[in-house]
Amino acid sequence: MSLKDIPVHFDAGPGPASTEPTGMADALLHEVANHLLTVAQGGERQIVELGNLPLSEGDFQVLEDRLGRGEVSAEVSASGRTEVHETSFPGVWWVKYYNAGDQPAAQQLEIGTVPMILEAHPEDIQASAERFSKLFEEPERNSH
Repeated sequence: MSLKDIPVHFDAGPGPASTEPTGMADALLHEVANHLLTVAQGGERQIVELGNLPLSEGDFQVLEDRLGRGEVSAEVSASGRTEVHETSFPGVWWVKYYNAGDQPAAQQLEIGTVPMILEAHPEDIQASAERFSKLFEEPERNSH
């Protein structure tokens, strides 16, 4: 008998397309709980990139079911669409990015007061302040 005669079977377990949970969702939820405590105690925002993890479709379903949906949602249109919703846990946000073809590109859980995609950048605020002041320079259009 040689090595060629020994049957070998490799079972990689549930893959990304599997509807079966792998247990990764539970591990991820423990990580999010720790991040939430860090942020609640004044620490910096935390981001968990979901695309970097070996999550199955079943894992995503577990995350969606356990995290739920909160009261706040937003859609941003900048270099592709971005959907943001607060989970049922304030401070835990689910952010989904889409490419220019409106295909899913990335998603993450962001733990903090508000997701970065929704924050105005200081440069944009400065430009807005300059533009806003010009409202007072224009003549009134509806006078007499």
